Amino acid sequence: MHVPANQPEFKATVDPAIEELNRIVEQAETLLRSLGTQTGDAADAVRERVNETLQNARSRLAATSAEAEKAAASLADQADDYVHRNPWQAVALAALLGGVVTFLLAKTLRSK
Repeated sequence: MHVPANQPEFKATVDPAIEELNRIVEQAETLLRSLGTQTGDAADAVRERVNETLQNARSRLAATSAEAEKAAASLADQADDYVHRNPWQAVALAALLGGVVTFLLAKTLRSK
């Protein structure tokens, strides 16, 4: 997608802990591939340790994912509660947001 020069590009932010875990998993998988078919006690010990590290990293990633799902569900529940308690404010907010989006789209289309 091309972003005009005067428009900021929005990127999803990733938690640094998740980036670190992904980096560890990639390094561990690279190490396992580099061991290939080497045999011996040392190679077996390294394989076992790398597999442990991979399992730990994957379980931490799964836990982080579960926490993120809970947080998103909580936010959705809070938004739903707010809309039910304040329906007219929610309608006004949605109309305002729709107007802002329409204004920005119209401005972008006019500048092309």
